[in-house]
Amino acid sequence: MLLRPPFENWYLRAWGVRRVWGPLALPEGVIRAFLAAPWDLTPDFVEPPPWIRRSREHPRYARFCYALARATGARRILEVGSSSGGTTTGWARALAEAAAEGADVRLECVDDDSYAPGVYPAATAPNVRRAGLDLDRVTFHCGPSTELLPRLARERPAYFDVYLVDAGHTYQAALADLENGLPMVRAGGLIAVHDVDRARPMSEATREHPAPVYDAVMHFAEAHRFATCTVGFVRKHLAIVQVRG
Repeated sequence: MLLRPPFENWYLRAWGVRRVWGPLALPEGVIRAFLAAPWDLTPDFVEPPPWIRRSREHPRYARFCYALARATGARRILEVGSSSGGTTTGWARALAEAAAEGADVRLECVDDDSYAPGVYPAATAPNVRRAGLDLDRVTFHCGPSTELLPRLARERPAYFDVYLVDAGHTYQAALADLENGLPMVRAGGLIAVHDVDRARPMSEATREHPAPVYDAVMHFAEAHRFATCTVGFVRKHLAIVQVRG
């Protein structure tokens, strides 16, 4: 659940931030940065009608993305599944602050504009700008991730510090985005994957994969012997995978 200030941080400190499980420990300083961040990083965020549900998810989700980037010192971030930029603005805010400190930063987004046609990148770019990041530090790639990621991987080997997967939610689509994006993540970098809540029904579920994105993450991590954890205080849950050196 998402609460309004000051109740949000009361809840998170008392119980919420304890909802992290798995063998991988969150990077040092993530929870501290998360709790210190504003409740909503982009209060002037604009979504086209009829979207009215952003308050249920993106302020905390984007806040966690911001904290993850700031705590780990991320400078290059790739996101697949940006839509209007609910989480993109979290990365953008973190990178804008890093750039103000003199860092050379880069944000790259991939989306096929199918979730809400006409939104990406038309609404995404202004929202990123509202988060404080100059658009000359951002690239918006438009098209299917299955086509774009293999090409980008050839151009940017071991380039990104953090990679967020939040696009197709079938088992096959999530696994393809994980495998196709892996060559672009540096050793020691992090892959974050949204929609891994096994208790939440998903239309993409099958008999073989009742929790399709979770199953894809677990199979991917097992195949590569990567450690993972699940952040349960982000709505619909967020898996974190660390890429081994």
